[in-house]
Amino acid sequence: MTDQRNAPRPAGVTMRQLRAFVAVAQDESITRAAQRLHLTPSALSMLISSLEGELAVRLFERTTRRIALTDAGLELLPSIKKVFENLDDAFDGLRQLSDRRSGRFAVATSPLLAATLLPPLLAGFRVRFPGIRVDLFDLPVDGIAQAVRSGQADFGVCTADTEMPGLVLTTLYQDRLMLACQSDHPLADRREVRWAELAGEPLALLRHGSGLRSLVERGFAEIGEPVQPAFEVAHVTTAVGLVEAGLAVSILPSYALSSARSPGVVAVPLTAPVMERNIVALTDGQRQLSAPCEAFLTHFKSGVTGLAASSSQKKTRKKTAGQA
Repeated sequence: MTDQRNAPRPAGVTMRQLRAFVAVAQDESITRAAQRLHLTPSALSMLISSLEGELAVRLFERTTRRIALTDAGLELLPSIKKVFENLDDAFDGLRQLSDRRSGRFAVATSPLLAATLLPPLLAGFRVRFPGIRVDLFDLPVDGIAQAVRSGQADFGVCTADTEMPGLVLTTLYQDRLMLACQSDHPLADRREVRWAELAGEPLALLRHGSGLRSLVERGFAEIGEPVQPAFEVAHVTTAVGLVEAGLAVSILPSYALSSARSPGVVAVPLTAPVMERNIVALTDGQRQLSAPCEAFLTHFKSGVTGLAASSSQKKTRKKTAGQA
């Protein structure tokens, strides 16, 4: 008996022969398979015959009425079909990789996110995917959802605490509220500051109606303290300006302070309680995201973590330099 493990491997088998074999096996007809492969029946028969000759085994039983797989053909077919499935998967992967490296998409976000968090993320994304063009719409918060619904934007990036009908919210990052104060403020060198320690401090807060103001009020409610701001403003940049001038301290998102223009303003994490809110991707549940969109959202998740770590390291270095 011949040891099959030591039998010579066929060297002349081609992809055309194998595709011909699978087509005939599926159609059980030389004529139908030839039509599907855009070949003549005689050309297809020659491919099957040459494959059988190369393998030294009959793969089909032929009669005047039908063609059927032999036992050897039945044994071979699942393996060959698996080979083609793997090849198709590989080619699909290559096409998706190519799609991810070129194209265009539009993202809608709030003016604050557009001015602070998005620019460094977009810069890093452009380095990785220089062939993808990004259109950025900085819109009022209530306009982001509308831009996604209308198709003006492929997706939105915003803070959201409630569900939005027809839209899908996917968490990208969880942001923490921070104390913003001057670098020479008594609390500036602390690793963390408790909310209770802000009693008596002149606060610059956003006006009622903003999600940030609601979150700040929840923080004070948890410690049983009333909210008594010294200043109520409409924009985060105004609050930062008041802090920079030494007129107030403020409670702001970490991303709003990570790129603060003033080196004299520092951010200290607030604790007891820790107040966080989600930065989410806002997408239309009826539309599938393109490959470039998926690539950016993946980049966002990894990139924003790196920015947060970088901001923390800068703050630590600044304190160390001040103590030296």
